Amino acid sequence: MNRPRPFTLLLATAGLLLALLILLPIIALLLASSPADLLQLVLRSEVQQALWITLLSSLLALPPILLLGLPAAYGLSRVNGRRRRMLETLLELPMVMPPIVAGLALLLAFGRRGLLGSLLADIGLRIPFTLLAVVIAILFVVTPYFVRRCTLLFDAVDSRLEDAALLLGASPFQTFIRVALPLVRRGLAAEAVMALAQGIGLFGTIILFAGNLPGRTQTLALAIYTAFESDPQQAFGLGALLLLISFLLLTTVKWLAPGESLQ
Repeated sequence: MNRPRPFTLLLATAGLLLALLILLPIIALLLASSPADLLQLVLRSEVQQALWITLLSSLLALPPILLLGLPAAYGLSRVNGRRRRMLETLLELPMVMPPIVAGLALLLAFGRRGLLGSLLADIGLRIPFTLLAVVIAILFVVTPYFVRRCTLLFDAVDSRLEDAALLLGASPFQTFIRVALPLVRRGLAAEAVMALAQGIGLFGTIILFAGNLPGRTQTLALAIYTAFESDPQQAFGLGALLLLISFLLLTTVKWLAPGESLQ
């Protein structure tokens, strides 16, 4: 019988510790609320409002994420060298920016006294502390992640297939629509659901730019923050509810992603 090698034991130990680090808090959160507690929470009007705003804002943000993100990802995948590194640095800046700083930046850009404040006021548009602010916050934070992941999908597309389409008379736009997109459709669907999941869990950027107004801008994540100050048990239940929603979306991502073929 062969004894496990030291490196194999190291890998197994690291994997076990990581599993415990992830699972213990999740199990603790799920055990803090019973299914009956979750059902009672869902029946509350303020929770239903927060759930509706959470889902609505993420769904409203998804079309512009796709509209802006897909062409940007495809274009980035077709750029090499220094230009690509510069573009990737610009793209990744919001990804490393602290969420509260992102909210502050959005407020300074679109707020009443921001860079575009007077222009927006002239056309009667007020963005901060509205549902539109929630949507813009999701766009600002989630779109770079979406573009980064989709760029990797387009990187894997065989360029010879696109060259063949161009030689046969297809335009670059037709090549993008009829060749590149169909080859990565399942991966793109998975990334769209992942973007939806990220938007649902957003907190820091929203609370500074859109506020925490019940029935207007309060998402589930913000409702958890509010409830924890006065009713921790309700916060635990809302946390478990948001965790279950995230799990369902992540399961959908994993169901869509396997079987992706670029051949």
